Amino acid sequence: MASAHSSVEDPQGTVLQALYDHFRSHGVWPEFDRVDRQLRRAAKIDVAQVAVGIPEMLLVTHAPRGVAPRGHDLMRLTLAGMERCNGGQDDVELFLRALRWLARYEEQHDPEPGETTLTVTRAMLARGLRVPLREARQLRRLFEVLYWERWGGEGSWRALDSDNWHVKVGRDVRHFLRVRSVDDFLEATAGWLGPHAPNVEPRAEPSPHSPEEAGSYIDERIFDLIKQANGRRWDCTKFLVLLRELDDNCRAGNAYAAHALLRALLDHVPPLFGQSSFAQVANNHPWGRTDGRYVKRLVAFRDQADDVMHRQIAKIPCLLSMDDMPARAAVNRFLAGCADQLA
Repeated sequence: MASAHSSVEDPQGTVLQALYDHFRSHGVWPEFDRVDRQLRRAAKIDVAQVAVGIPEMLLVTHAPRGVAPRGHDLMRLTLAGMERCNGGQDDVELFLRALRWLARYEEQHDPEPGETTLTVTRAMLARGLRVPLREARQLRRLFEVLYWERWGGEGSWRALDSDNWHVKVGRDVRHFLRVRSVDDFLEATAGWLGPHAPNVEPRAEPSPHSPEEAGSYIDERIFDLIKQANGRRWDCTKFLVLLRELDDNCRAGNAYAAHALLRALLDHVPPLFGQSSFAQVANNHPWGRTDGRYVKRLVAFRDQADDVMHRQIAKIPCLLSMDDMPARAAVNRFLAGCADQLA
């Protein structure tokens, strides 16, 4: 970590470096609380205050834009942010090499019959990039960058607490055939996505409650747990689709869709608990004290979702918004309980 003296001179640089150091050591991006405690003790830095001022082109958090991260909010560096950190260039260069290799591989191979994408495993990519499989931490970091960045992949998967992962590669990866720098990557992304591409320059701050700036509603670890259990005793295909569509609509600020999807999700899972209704799940499963309170809130939410689903057009406006969705913590704790039933 940077010294206390350097942190006073460059608190943003110190926060970026601390985030990257955690990523380099653990292979995953840290949550706010961990870095906040670390830097508060070591360098007297208020990470929440500093993070709000770091440009979006360097740092992404799961707090709405302009709102300080807190608690379990993930803090992730972009390629440009990693490039500014000591040691970060190694991971940036490996990612860019991987994109070039994936683009060439997609040009030279055909998908399996009935498929539109190619599956590339960790071992295949390691061989192609000449990275020894024993470099598990380096390959794990590569997976995380492939997972989070937008490069034309159509899905990625990693078994929980495992180095077994793969990515799905489609035709859009061709845009990245010649990327050799972060600027090349941003230019290729802009050419691919057009007006939906990430901005290279910092943008003006919108309202802190702007729904389209919301972060992830469903913790990615929930997806990992359910993917890992899929097919053991239960087919979780619809479960996973509902989760992904719920998360996507929460990110987009689609309040009515998010309400309807969460309601559908709550009605979908009672058989996991040996019950036929969500009220029975709440009343009969041995939840702990805190989780039980969370689940009770979700029972109350079903009436609110009924408002979205069944209230007909009237002269009085419907005033539900994303702010009316249940707390992220309550939903994720309940979903963790679902994953436990699947295990």
